[in-house]
Amino acid sequence: MNFYTLTSKSNIKTKKWLNLLFIFIFIFSALIFSVNFIVDPYNITKYNLLKIKYKFARDDRTEKTNFFTSLHKFDNILIGSSRVYSMNPKTVSKILGGTTYNFGVGTATTEDHLGILLYLKKENKLPKNLIIGVDFYTFNPDIPPNKYFLANKHLNFLSYSNYQEDYLSKFFSIDAFRASIKTFKNHLKNENEKPRFDNNGWAGSYEDYSSRDSDLDLVKAKKELTENVSMFYSNLRYKHIGHKKVQYYTQIKKICVDNNINLYIFTTPLHPKLLNILQNNENTRQALQEFLQYLSSFKNFYNTYNDKDIYNNLRSFHGATHTTTYAGDIILKKILIKTDLNL
Repeated sequence: MNFYTLTSKSNIKTKKWLNLLFIFIFIFSALIFSVNFIVDPYNITKYNLLKIKYKFARDDRTEKTNFFTSLHKFDNILIGSSRVYSMNPKTVSKILGGTTYNFGVGTATTEDHLGILLYLKKENKLPKNLIIGVDFYTFNPDIPPNKYFLANKHLNFLSYSNYQEDYLSKFFSIDAFRASIKTFKNHLKNENEKPRFDNNGWAGSYEDYSSRDSDLDLVKAKKELTENVSMFYSNLRYKHIGHKKVQYYTQIKKICVDNNINLYIFTTPLHPKLLNILQNNENTRQALQEFLQYLSSFKNFYNTYNDKDIYNNLRSFHGATHTTTYAGDIILKKILIKTDLNL
């Protein structure tokens, strides 16, 4: 067997494997497209072939904006990250009256805060009262806008080049495929089928620590704290609040003033261990001081970092990165009743 014969056989094998690879890619892509098109977790098409009642887009911004577009105008709106998820809209309505929608979205940035408000303005659904839970990390200049914010045509006021109007790419998305699987699994439960958020945008009450083993909580908290610090605080190099972030809040304040909206702002509680890390780090301690000093310039501002009712009770925290409905009720009552009474 000579060299040319070996080379020829090798080329045939290579072509065979390449053909199999292309066939696999084609079948895999077709499968993803078909599943995403049939389930349609983002409600992109006008069809609902499986008659699915509730969709589970992993992108909660898309899920909420698509859903909210068909809703009526609300008197009160809550804005913030997943730490706002657990805040009960009914508590706001009991204090201020009227209807309330929780527009909390995962890992919200200042861009989300302004983007949601601009979206409400465009939809002619600006509220009478706007309540914003602000995370410390949101004013970090090194934290970019959330990828789901950039992909959302309703919220992204920065650029129109980051999303596609026809959404064709979403049908080939792995992210959408995961959402389709989750949606379909929920649909198969039939009588147990329920949405991720209710008609008021609420994700429901978050479980607190009180009923769980404290040692396991500490292990979980330590792991979450490590991930949280690494993800949100750029390895504790956060020294100063960002100028652009402040500009976005200047716009928020102007929109509220121009439209007679009562603006309430509060810092979302940080787990005591995480707050301690930030206060003892030279860089973040300085940023934390700037952050609180800036927010204190707003008339209706509430700093939860000093609230012993929250920090002295483990019922306030769900893991290391989220707060419970128990803590949310404390915050809402203190900021809304205090401001309402002008004390």
